Amino acid sequence: MHGLNKRFKADPLAFLNRLIMVTLPAQPCPTCHCVMDLGQGNWAVANPYARPEPMVLKFDLIAGAYGGNILAGQSFDQALGAANPAGLAFDNPAANYAALQVLKVGLARVANPVGRMTNEYSAYWLPWATAGANELHLNDVNVRFFFTAMFSGCTFSVATPAGAAGPANVWVTHIAWDPGLNAHANWGGAPLAGASIDARRLSAERAFYMARMGAGTFVRSVALRPDPLPAFAGVPAAVPAVPLRAVSGPLPVMHGRYCYGDNPALVPNPGIAFIAGWRDDHDHWHFAVQKHPGGYNALGAPLQRGPNTIVPQGVQQFL
Repeated sequence: MHGLNKRFKADPLAFLNRLIMVTLPAQPCPTCHCVMDLGQGNWAVANPYARPEPMVLKFDLIAGAYGGNILAGQSFDQALGAANPAGLAFDNPAANYAALQVLKVGLARVANPVGRMTNEYSAYWLPWATAGANELHLNDVNVRFFFTAMFSGCTFSVATPAGAAGPANVWVTHIAWDPGLNAHANWGGAPLAGASIDARRLSAERAFYMARMGAGTFVRSVALRPDPLPAFAGVPAAVPAVPLRAVSGPLPVMHGRYCYGDNPALVPNPGIAFIAGWRDDHDHWHFAVQKHPGGYNALGAPLQRGPNTIVPQGVQQFL
């Protein structure tokens, strides 16, 4: 809408550096329930039709303006609340965030019954799972983009299969902050090692790579904490996660793990991130993470940001 989709498709990295990307709840069409809720809500109670599974969906990007502060205990999407993006143009100075929504096909037909056109596009969608993980095999060359649910404790990982076609057919996973007690069934389902949630999350990440990564490829992940990923077959040394910075660094040349948390000593560790992916002209996948302003704070903690600092706090391409 208003040129946002076209600008994102032309240069995803420039888009991520310009506007904070969020997933906001959306109400379904009353007749066909065609709008899925990409927010972090209680789908079973609020909208039983809304929660998407890993799949390909039609997306639209809508820009809005937010000029206030973010209170302690809130993430940016919580501060926005039931925001109704104004549909601002990409180059409008007031625009500082873009809401990712599934195209409201039914609503568009009602409001614009003739000649309705939009620059929407297909993209893989990977939601988060409660006490577990979801994964997708990005192997359809006709789907050029990828989005996943916002991160506030979760881990995202990319595994490249062996062979020349591997970069065009990667596996991705979204591991919840609480990964549960066992690895994903597709990774063997073994009990996750570790006495803490943080340790089990690392164990789930390692199980994903052991099941999906081709020989000779590298670890590429985004995690909340800097804790190193323990070594495993093919990766003889532990791989720590480097903090995301305001000024992005070069692409990692070997293993690359990044962390978006602001202060691992706090519980919860404040941190919010958004991840997007796209194919290049050779159909190879690339991914980047966008760090949100200050993440969130423990309830009652002092604000970690000044007023009106609603800009991305760092964008890092990691594949």
